[in-house]
Amino acid sequence: MARKGGRRALKRLAAPITYRVPRKTGKWVVKASPGPHPADKSIPLAILLRDVLGIAKNLREVRYILRKGYVKIDGRPITDYKWPAGLMDVIELTPVNRFYRILPAKKYLIQPVEIGAEESSIKPLRIKVKTMVKGGKIQLTMHDGRNFLVEPETDLAKLRPGDSIIYDLVKKEVLETLPLSEGYLGLVTGGSKIGVVGEIKGIRKPDPLKPKLVKLATDLYGEFETIFDYVFVVGRDKPYINIP
Repeated sequence: MARKGGRRALKRLAAPITYRVPRKTGKWVVKASPGPHPADKSIPLAILLRDVLGIAKNLREVRYILRKGYVKIDGRPITDYKWPAGLMDVIELTPVNRFYRILPAKKYLIQPVEIGAEESSIKPLRIKVKTMVKGGKIQLTMHDGRNFLVEPETDLAKLRPGDSIIYDLVKKEVLETLPLSEGYLGLVTGGSKIGVVGEIKGIRKPDPLKPKLVKLATDLYGEFETIFDYVFVVGRDKPYINIP
């Protein structure tokens, strides 16, 4: 039985901090399905609905809610209770018309933040990989697994890994491109300053064997540096999304 449970579930003691579940109240916890976000940077939908948002009392209620199509992620109904919800995902609870966005947080690395309906149609996407594919087109792979095929002469093709776009989930089109450059606003998604938004002041690579660093300026913390991969561009004069 232990082996069977181990395949379907995850030991609570080994669960990522993003799961935010008590460690000693039981042995097993829901294990996230393979999906668009890494297991250590996401939270299974069952835990999000039951333990974080309090929408359901138990796993049986979670399954019922999902079977009814009451929960959407990025506008698409999700029926898998193990589905991993991750950074920038928009969670919609259709019966009550409530919306949440998954944002970086200090304590549990990510947290759902309630947003208005008008904001629920947009999603910032960070470019993770840029490659050239057959036919001479450019493929942009985003942090949530989406892929965009673009022509080499377009503005999108000029973007690089680390840059962001603002994507309309309803119209399925790119509204804005946001390069990781000086003057733009970066949201820190990891490290000691996680959740902080600051103006990008510069990028440097102190050592060939070490990652690039981005300098950010904020009113609260002054200027500080963080790892390049931790910076998610979210706007220029002000963020496109609501950030607490």
